[in-house]
Parts: sequence; C-alpha cells; structure tokens
Amino acid sequence: KGARYLGLLDQALCAAHWSEVPELARKVEKHAPERKCTSLTAFTLAARSQCQIANASHRPTSAASNATSSLHSLGELVPRLLESTTAASAKSYPDDAFVASICLAEIYWVQESPIDALKVLEGATPSGQSEKSAAAPLGWLEVCTVKAAYIRAVCLESTGRHSDARGCYQTAVIQTPGHRSAELRRWTERLLASACMYSVKKMPSPSAQDFSETYTAFKAWAAFWDRAGETNSAGTSNVDVPRRQVWKAYYDLLSTILQHGLLYNTTPQANDDLFVIAGPDYSREKYSASKRAQRKEIKEVERTYETLLIKETQFPKASQSNTEVEEWAEQVVTNWRAFSSGEWTDSDLEEGGKNAVSRIVLDILYRAATKTFHSTPILRHLFTIHTALGEFDLAMHAFNSYMEITDKGKAREEKTGRRSIGLDDDDEAVLTVAEAVRVLCRYGDREQAEKALETTGALQKWLDQKRPITADRMLTNGGDHESERPASQSSASALKSTSLAAAYRAMGISQAHWASLTFESSDRPGLLEQAASNLRRAQRYDEDSVETAYSLALVLARQRDVSAAIEVVRSVIESRDRPDIVREDAGSPSPHDRKRKLIPLWHLLALCLTADDEFEAAVQMCQAAFKQFGNPLVLFGQPMEIMLRDPERAIPSDSGARGLVDQMEGFEKEGILQIKMTEIALLELTEGPEAAVDMTDELLSVYSRLFGSPGLPTTSQKSEPAVPTTNSRLGGTLRSIAGSIRPRSSRSVRSEKGTSRRLSLASADNTTFLPPLPAASSNNNTQDLSSPIAITVTNGDNADTEKPRGRHAHHPHLPHLPFHGRKHGDASRSRTRDESLTVSDQDPISSNGNTTLPQSQTADMSNAQQHLGAIPHNEAHTNLPPPPGHDNQPPRQDVRLPAPHPASASTIPEPHLSPYYERRQNIGVLVKTWLFIAELYIRAETYDDAQSAVSNAARFAEALEAGLAGEDGGTSAMKLCLKGWGGGQSIDDLLADVWAAKAQLSLALSKPFAALSHYEQAVSLSPDHPVAIIGLSNLLLDIFEETLPAEEPMPSTRPLLIASNPLIREARPTLPRPTSSSSGPSRRPSLGGTPSFLDQKPRPVIEDDSEEATTTTGRRARPDPTPAELNRLAARDRAYMLLSNLTKLGTGWDDSEAWMAFARACELSGEVKRARQALWWVVELEEKRGARGWEVVGAGGYTL
Repeated sequence: KGARYLGLLDQALCAAHWSEVPELARKVEKHAPERKCTSLTAFTLAARSQCQIANASHRPTSAASNATSSLHSLGELVPRLLESTTAASAKSYPDDAFVASICLAEIYWVQESPIDALKVLEGATPSGQSEKSAAAPLGWLEVCTVKAAYIRAVCLESTGRHSDARGCYQTAVIQTPGHRSAELRRWTERLLASACMYSVKKMPSPSAQDFSETYTAFKAWAAFWDRAGETNSAGTSNVDVPRRQVWKAYYDLLSTILQHGLLYNTTPQANDDLFVIAGPDYSREKYSASKRAQRKEIKEVERTYETLLIKETQFPKASQSNTEVEEWAEQVVTNWRAFSSGEWTDSDLEEGGKNAVSRIVLDILYRAATKTFHSTPILRHLFTIHTALGEFDLAMHAFNSYMEITDKGKAREEKTGRRSIGLDDDDEAVLTVAEAVRVLCRYGDREQAEKALETTGALQKWLDQKRPITADRMLTNGGDHESERPASQSSASALKSTSLAAAYRAMGISQAHWASLTFESSDRPGLLEQAASNLRRAQRYDEDSVETAYSLALVLARQRDVSAAIEVVRSVIESRDRPDIVREDAGSPSPHDRKRKLIPLWHLLALCLTADDEFEAAVQMCQAAFKQFGNPLVLFGQPMEIMLRDPERAIPSDSGARGLVDQMEGFEKEGILQIKMTEIALLELTEGPEAAVDMTDELLSVYSRLFGSPGLPTTSQKSEPAVPTTNSRLGGTLRSIAGSIRPRSSRSVRSEKGTSRRLSLASADNTTFLPPLPAASSNNNTQDLSSPIAITVTNGDNADTEKPRGRHAHHPHLPHLPFHGRKHGDASRSRTRDESLTVSDQDPISSNGNTTLPQSQTADMSNAQQHLGAIPHNEAHTNLPPPPGHDNQPPRQDVRLPAPHPASASTIPEPHLSPYYERRQNIGVLVKTWLFIAELYIRAETYDDAQSAVSNAARFAEALEAGLAGEDGGTSAMKLCLKGWGGGQSIDDLLADVWAAKAQLSLALSKPFAALSHYEQAVSLSPDHPVAIIGLSNLLLDIFEETLPAEEPMPSTRPLLIASNPLIREARPTLPRPTSSSSGPSRRPSLGGTPSFLDQKPRPVIEDDSEEATTTTGRRARPDPTPAELNRLAARDRAYMLLSNLTKLGTGWDDSEAWMAFARACELSGEVKRARQALWWVVELEEKRGARGWEVVGAGGYTL
C-alpha cells in the first residue's frame, strides 16, 4: 500500500491535483514508515508545502481569499524543510532531500529572496546512483529538476549575474526535458519562455552568431510545443511570460533574420553556425532548399501566433485601439515585401509562389480587421496587397475607405486641436495617398486619372490644415469637450522632407497626366505649368529622387524646354557617383535598384539630345543605359552572344542564371525594348534605313529575352486560345521569325558588313563602359555635333556622293518640310552641356576607351551579398587603404549585420497582373515591335518583308481579341475599346495601329484607295487615332485638290500615280479655289496648349468675282453644286474636322504632323492666316522635337 500511495501522490503532484495531495501524503506516511526520518517525511512535507505554494498569492490574505494561503504564511515552512533536507540527506533517500530543497528554494524565490534561493540550489543535486532510489517518484523528480533550472536562471538574472544566467539558459534549451505531465509542461514552458525572452533582450548585436544563439532557444520552444501539443496551461501564476508574447518574439526574430538576408545553414557545424549569407559557392538547389525551409518555419510561427492573437483579443471599444493587432499586421506586410522582392523566386516559396503568399497575407489582414475598428493601418495594407495582386478595384475600395476615415479624422483634429487615436501619422497618410495617385496614373484609365486629380486636391487640403503640435492629449471617438485647445501648426511644417517631396510629386504627376487626357485644352497649359511647379518643389525637398527628376524632365520636354530637361536628367545621373548615394545603394536589398530607375532617364536624355541634332551623343546615352550595370550578366543573366544567337535558350529556368530583367515588371521591360528601338532609329538617321534593318534580329532577340515566346501558354486557370498559325515563312517562334523575315538577297548582301556595323547592348569584352558625350575641345579635328553630319557613300560607278545626314535627310517618317532645319548658332551652349555630361575622369579607362571594373566589383554584380564569416587579414592593415572617413582608424572585423534598408519598408512591389492582362500587355508590346520593324522595312523599300511584319502584328492582335471571349463576362464593345486597369493599350487601339500600318504600306505600294479603306477601318476602331487621322485627312485633302479621284477607277493596265493621273481629268467639275476669305467648317472652341489663333472664328464666304459682283439688290445666285463638287467639299470639311479635333486632344496637341496637315486643311478652306499661324506652330514644335515621341520613354506615363 505504501508504494501504491506513493505512486498516487507522485501522479497527483505531476497532474497538479492539489486537493488530493494532503490526504495522499497522510496515507504515504501511514503505510510507508521506512520513509520517515527524525519523525518527519521529507517527501510528504515537500508535497504539502508544494500544495500551499500553489495556492499562495502575492496579495495578503483577506476576507475574500480565506481559502488560500498568503505568501507570508509560507515562511512557517522554511525551518521544517531545512530540518527535513538535513535529516534526509543522512539517510538513503537523497532524492527526497533534493525534492525538499527545490521546494525550499521555490519558497525563497516566491518571497523574492533570490540569494537565499541560490544558496539552497547550490547544494541540491538529484542523485540516481543509489539502488534504493529506484523507488523514488521519478515523475515529480523530473519536474523538480526543471523547476530548479528555472529558479536558478531567474535568480541569477535578478541578481545581475547575466553571464551565469545566459549559460544556465543555454544549458536548459539544449537539454529540454519531456512533456509527460501537466506540471512538467508548465515548468518547461516557463523555463523555455524565459530563455527565449532573455536571449532576445540580451542579444549583443545583430550578427549571425547572436542570431544563432537566440534562434536555438526559440527552436527548442517550438520543438517542445510540437511534442506537447496545444494544451491549456493550468494554474499559471502571474509571473509567467504570456505564451502569445513568446510566439510574437519568435516571429519577430524570424522576421529580423529575413530582413537581414540571412539563410539557414543546411550543414551547420555548431549551434552558432545556423545562419549564413549566400555566396558564390552556394548552389541554386541549396539556396532554394534553404529558403523553402525558412519560409515554412515563418509560416508555421505566423499561423500559431495569429491563432492566439485572434482568440485572446477582444473587439475594441470606440475609445480604444488594438495596437497589437495593427503591429502584427505591419510585421506581416513587412515580411511580405521581402518575399515579394527580387531576392525570392516562386520556386523558393510554397506552391503558388508569390501570388499564394500574397493571398495568405490578405486573409490575415481581413481576419485582423475583425479585431479592429476603422483601422487605417489595416486599410492601408489591404490597399497595398490588393494592388500587388492586380486587384485594382478592391484596392481602390480599401483606399476610398482609408481616405474617408483619414479625412474626417483630420477635420476633427483641426476643429478640436487634439489628435485622434487609430489614425496613421501625417507622414504615413501622405505617402499612402502619393502611392495611390501613382497607381491611378500608372495603371488606370481616364476615369482613374480624374480620380487622381481629385485625390491630390484632398492632399493639398491636408497640407494646409492645422495640426496639434504634441500628441500628449488624444481625442477618442467619445470626445473631450474641454474648452482649452493645444497649440497647432500647419501639417506641411510637421512633415518630413521626403513626405513633402512625395506629396508635391503626386500633385505634379496627376496634373501632368490629366493634361494629356483632358478635353478642355484651355486648361492644358495651366495644368502643365502647375505640374512643373509642383515637381520643382518636390525636387527641392528631395534632390536625389529619381522619380521626381524623371517626371519633371518629361514635363519640361513636353513643354519644349529641352535644355532644362537635360539639366534635370544630368544632375540626377551625376549624383549616382556621390559617396552617400553609393552607400545607400550598397545597403539596399537590391544594389541595382537606382540604376534600374535610371534607365528611362538615360532614354529621355537620348531623345532630348536628338532634339538638338546630337545623334552620336544620343546613341552613347542609349548604350549607357545598359552598360551602367557593367557585366551584361547582371542585366540579362546570359551572355549577349547566347541571347542573340538562340533567344529561346536565353530564357532562364528557375534553376538557371537570372538577371535583373527577370525581376522587372512589364513597363520596365517595355522601356528596355523602347531604348533598343530608339537606338535603331538613331542608326537609321545616321546610316540609313538599310543599316537599321540589320538590327531587327537583335530587337526580336531582346523581346524574346524580356517577355519569352508569345506562343507559350501563360499559367492560368482558364485555357486561352492558341495563337493562330499561318503558312508564312516566318515560322511560329521568335527564333525563326527574325531569321526568315528578311529576304535572302538582302541578308546575303549585308551579312558581314551589317554585323560589324551593328550596335550591341554589350561590349565585346563585357567591360563597363559609360560613354561620355563628346566634349568641346580646342582641337580643330573635333567634330561639332550641332552641325549636320555628312557621310560619303560610294555608288556603283565609284562616284562619291555626299549626303547630308541632318534631321531633314533622315526623317523619312516625318513630313518633309521646307523649314525643317533650324539655326545652329547655339553650338557653344550645346558644347557646354556636353562637357557637363561627360563621365568623371575618376573611372579607370582601359586602352580601348572602355571603363574597366575591379574584380571585386565584378563579383559584386553577379552576387550582391557576401559571406559573413571570419574575415582573414593576410596583410597588415598598413598595406591596405584606410576606411573612408577613418584615416586614423585601422580596419577591424565587424560581424554585425547591416540594418535593413529603410526603403524596403515603404516601397510597394509592382502589381502582378492577371494572366490575361499580363498576356495582353506582352502581346501589345510585341505588336508594337512588329509595327516598328514594318516601318523600317517600308522606309528601306523592302515591301514584302514589311507585309510579313504587318501580318504578324495583325495575327497577334487578333489573337488577343479572340482571347477576350474566354475571360469572365466574355467580349463586349466596352472591353474592346477601354484598356481598363493594368496599362498598355486597348485591343481596339492595337487593331487600329495594325490597320494604320497596313495603310502606310499601301501608300508605299501606290495603292491610295486601299490605304483609304485601311485608315477608315482604323478610325472606326479608334476615333482619335493620330496616325490614322493624319493619313486619312491627307488623302481626303488629295481628293479635294483633285490629285486623287473620289472613287477608285476601274482597273487599268497603267499603275495609278498619286501625284498625277490622267483619269482624274475626266469629267472634272469646275470649282473655284477658295480665297483667303473663304470660310471653313464649324468646329468646337479651341483648347489650351494650342496656338491662340485657333480661337478665331471663321469669317463668312464673300465671293470676289468680277463677273458675279454683288449689286445693291443682292448677289447673283450660283448654280447648285454638282455631286462631284459636294464630294470634294465633304472630303475637305471632314479632314478639317478630324484634324481640328485631333490638335485639341492630348495625343495631337504637340504632333507637328497633325498641325502640318491641319495647316493644309486651313489653306484649302480659305483660312490662309490661320494656316500661316499653324505652320509657324509646326516650326516651333519641330525645333524641339526628338527622334521619336516622348511617350516612348515610359509606358507608365510620368511615373516610374
């Protein structure tokens, strides 16, 4: 019976059944007399004492707590326990003495006497070597062992012996006991929780070694709960660390490790070697396996903590705010940004990749919203995640709610003078609105542009509002109706400079964007001026902002202030070499982020230089956009030779080499392709269309590397129709398209010569080359780029023919105007700007003129992160250059990790569009590419190849139209004509581009009536299509001038000539040419951004014929016009109407070809004065017109 009751007592103690302990202890003493020692039983006394300790509280005994013992009554047990431990130690039961000693130490600890507790624990050690000790209750002995470790560590920590406490905790987490009983689980949980929180609190520095030590404690914590399962802690005292707090600290630790870019070491040699930084020797498989393990652990801890948080958190009152829930959401979104960055690929994550991670975060945010009331941080995060998923409508719903709550809160604060709880601070609110404006302008349509303008109006109101200076007094929803009001200030004065820069940049972008879309052209000049003013203010607050510089330079270029635009671009490009910018880029998660943003600015700079006829310098700027990355492997991940020779092999797999282009979104990739098109256009201007045609292979190869093969199906749950194939010789892949489009004769003639003349994206030796602009020099041999370039071409008769290579000579796609040239007297100004744009002489220049890169920098480009191991100093520090800024300080090893880059917490990953919209964007770029190639072939007079290129463009555009039927909602006229969210062009606009290209090809083939039909088709698809309207209007005016018959004549053996045709002489009606006083067709009031002469009203028709002179009774009636005359007048008036409307739209107000055609229509309508003014406007536009339109710089408009 004694042994049985002893076992029952052990079970009761382990199960914390304190009500059964006294009776079982009495029975043990009765039936096991051999356990007695000096009339006392150590074990039973310890059991009774443990029962009193469990029932004790830190509050003194009161009438309400008569059933429990106070802590003061525990002092009575101390003498008896001391006597029992001494007596038991002399006998054969040392484990009983150990149990009694732990009970005594616990009493001292509860009474806050850590020194006495440590004295007791020093002599208390369990002994399992006695044969009779086998009968001891080992279950409770195990609990006492864990309890002793916990009390020892806590007492050491409280007495300031941190090194001993740290060692005690490290020993405890390595030798984690079991979980068989409730008390064992309770004390193990307390021990591990304290070890985890102590390791976090006392972590010396964020180094890999310290992370490993702290991570070991949390790993033991997680392993313990994997074994113990989800059990409720019974009887936990108020000194315990809340379980939720430990899981939160665990998640924070994993988040910190993630933010520092550390990876799990798959082959650790010790407990302090658990994390590494990926280096060149890290294989892709090892890298992905490490990241998958990291993501799995973060996900498990995330789920556990969220479960506890949602379960234990109550919905707040109106005067409260659940700060912990909002902080949790902030941390989750911060980690999501890291997972969505270019450092992580879909193969590194679970099934579904980054999209699945975003969906999980979205679910977390919606669950968090159920525990908050009108939380602006939650709404802000919902806007961010929905935007990243391409769910723009849902994102705007979240943003509208955010704006409404924030706007009302700020108005309430302005009225009461006290801050409201639960609102984002001013800087966060301004940055959120600025990001929303960027999304609206970059990915939205006309409706969203109007919404952006309205939003910036509210933003301006926020900046003008008065705000409380301090946040000492908070205003709850219940309000505080005290009369006093704290001092206040304007919101703008309290904002950070970066926030103010973002605010004014958002205002400028929205105004400039709306200027290109508004129908009220009288507002356009004012909008552009306001945009430039706001962007200049933004630049004053943040001079190094690439986004602001890009937007401002583009606005200035559209205002034809090219010199100012060049200066803005030059300043931001030159700032990349400043030490602070270099350090910021080095600390960025991706050290090439700034260089990626500079790509459109290099392109814009090239176009601005072409506006001043500096074509050679423009070519160098196009090359510098790519060569700023140094090794081409950094940008494309593959050697250029592979990409050009075999585009399909250049597309990397998940396990292959990847470049920066694999991290870019569609607009960035399109910008790279547009630079290549500009490079080809410049080659055409300087060397002729035949040389430009040789570059089409490279252009298609670049597209294939950026976007992949258009025939490959996109991952989607919906099956998209396959691209229809044709029996043309172009084949089905880009690999065969480029090679078969050129006629064999052309290829054979230009095979070797064209290759040597080809402009490549990378230099032959793969070295960095930032070409400077040609600087002015006193040497007479220096060529002045401001003068037209002359190239001598040898013809077949060995006669040298000198062709001027100025703008007029090589702008086949521009109107050949007699006033197209310009004065070049400002060459000194141009040379001065060239000198300022020259690359710094500090870069090492090789013998061939290329900038070479040190080995360390070259390695940096392929891998931005380095090993965090022991840094060997094989040389004395005196042989090495001193660290920058520390000339007198020798270099020392610093194993601390750099802090996370601050920009990583504010940037939003680019939206991941739905499969259909992503495919539509990619195919839209391909259509543009084919049409660009078709124009090259038309100007090179290889019409068969041009026809093949146009056919390919039509094939892909029609495939998009057919693919729309498979989407939700099917096909509709609205879906075809609107581009919707996501940017790019609408399907109707793409088809209109194709029909316009067909018309241009027909004109080149002397088929004006086919061209007329094609232009009509383009205008029916896109009523405001500039190219179609200009081409159609010119043909209509040809009909009016009788150089083209109104109807296509019957087939004739002689080809139809546009300039002169005998058929148009047949039955030509007599129609007097209108004089300068003739009237034109009626039209709408003119818009801003156009010459003021458009505001003039046409005068009535006054005939001035001597034979039909007016009399005092009236004018002699003319005979009714014939149908042929009416047709000609209708053609003229229709052309006038189309061009008048086009020149008032954002797509045509700065189009010199449209104004040239409009001047012609005005002249034929008798408005000679207006025609003259229109021609002068053409001259002004042509003075600062680039080789290509400004819209090709960035598909995202004024945003980056």
